[in-house]
Amino acid sequence: MAPAMKPIAGQTQRNRIVIFALALLFACVASSTWSQDGARIVFGAYAGGGDPNIYITTPDGALFEQLTDGGGHDSFPAWSNDGRTIAFPSVRGDDKVDWLARIYLMDADGGNLRPVTEGPDDWGVTFSPRDDAIAYGKWGDDDVGVYVTDLGTDRHTRITDRGTAAMDPSWRPVGDTIVYTSDRAGSYDLHTMAHDGAHQEALTDRRGADGGASWHPRANVIAFVSYGEGGANGNVHTMRADGSDERQLTEHPASDNWPRWSPDGTQILFSSRRDGANALFIMDLDGAIVRKVTDERFTVQGADWYDPDAPRSVSPLGRHATTWGWLKRLATAAP
Repeated sequence: MAPAMKPIAGQTQRNRIVIFALALLFACVASSTWSQDGARIVFGAYAGGGDPNIYITTPDGALFEQLTDGGGHDSFPAWSNDGRTIAFPSVRGDDKVDWLARIYLMDADGGNLRPVTEGPDDWGVTFSPRDDAIAYGKWGDDDVGVYVTDLGTDRHTRITDRGTAAMDPSWRPVGDTIVYTSDRAGSYDLHTMAHDGAHQEALTDRRGADGGASWHPRANVIAFVSYGEGGANGNVHTMRADGSDERQLTEHPASDNWPRWSPDGTQILFSSRRDGANALFIMDLDGAIVRKVTDERFTVQGADWYDPDAPRSVSPLGRHATTWGWLKRLATAAP
């Protein structure tokens, strides 16, 4: 997501990157009794005073449960592809003194909480297709880039070039490709690369910023947020992974952010301030709002959607006739 190919140094550059990234990302008890059956949405949110926590709900917003304990600043969660694990950035404990964020993992019921990255400033996490690694962005003073952590060996590897801002990775659930935001071309645009950082290619190139990308669960299609020039509000777009067939889905005075596909690929979950506090909404692929998920208790900071009946990296595309029909209309080839 800023000017091209020059060393990043100093607090001013770091602040600029963090301000943009937070604008993109932001744009509510006890031990869990949540059923592991059925579709569910995990999200970060403020609810009342204090820091944000991780919550879980159903797609219709019928039930809400808090998963984290209020001990940290917990936000922007991501499901593993098998639905057993939730990853999220958190600032907690002694890290609050210097505001050092690390990536944490926990079980789907909120148990077994543990840090898996070293920090500082680790945000925007996504799982590999086999759930054996995570990719995330690091926003340090002199180190702004995308890293991969092997969850078996705890090895942390930077996969983007130094001197270039890179963040907000999303790992394709079927395949070996990561989409992310980078300033390699002089503005914050979408790029793709292999899991090891090879084959970096730009998807967008414009003066406004693009980011917050999310892979379709089984197809070569990406949802993302695009900001117009001069600090315009964000709107949700889709396009093929080669940068073609771009479509704008939302157009609202309030900024729409953080799109995430439904498990079957027929709807998109996103956050918006269109009703006041930042809330979760679900829309169809023509941009029509299906429902509002969260209520006035919550100010949302990122979300993700999982359904055990439509695992993201396992089910063949052909099982979902509605998804296949939509993809044929977009003339998008299945993987």
